Amino acid sequence: MRLPFALLLGPIILSVPLHAEELQLSVISRSTTHADLWKAAEVAFQRAGINAVVREVSPERSAVLANEGTTDGDVGRSSGLEKNYPNLVQVPEPIYQYAPTAFSYKRFDVTGGWESLRSHTVCIRRGLRQTDQRTKDLARQVLADEATMLRMLAAGGCDVAVMERNNALARAAMTADPPLQRLLPPMEIMPLYIYLHKSHAALVPKVAAALKQMRADGTMHKLLGEGE
Repeated sequence: MRLPFALLLGPIILSVPLHAEELQLSVISRSTTHADLWKAAEVAFQRAGINAVVREVSPERSAVLANEGTTDGDVGRSSGLEKNYPNLVQVPEPIYQYAPTAFSYKRFDVTGGWESLRSHTVCIRRGLRQTDQRTKDLARQVLADEATMLRMLAAGGCDVAVMERNNALARAAMTADPPLQRLLPPMEIMPLYIYLHKSHAALVPKVAAALKQMRADGTMHKLLGEGE
């Protein structure tokens, strides 16, 4: 049973936000995983006493907009983003432990991680930096979103699609006929972070503390299925 949103905010939520200015944070569009991450981010910012709203943009643009200050930050990005976008500051507590996982209509051994995919054609989503780097030497199709990836996979255009292990679209396909197979273990476990524009660097400790509290009190598990 999902708890009422107000109960997820926890005991430190204040009736008047500490930070009156509203922050606009970019989140990757057309991604069920990042839509869920925003739910967790929203609770974290509320607990930290910060007004925050979401702006969905393409993965290619989300970090660019945050770096140039058009948005105030970027939610759900892998470590090292600040190397290419120096105006961004990482909130050091992860928002999620992302687990890129192979989905296929046939079973094969994936215990070798990314190397297990070398003899297969792989579908990945465009704009996901780490997944792009991990598969750059593989035969692959780079597609716009997870829905397109699943259609390509079902049509035989690729052998395997790499998505987050709890992706809602993939889980729905696992109940269809024929059922999509989730091949475990994941390729790796990859922490994802919130990044804020450096003009908001003073807010980083408050957001990190809120995320840590949410992990300790079980809110991350309730919202994101963390630990499953």
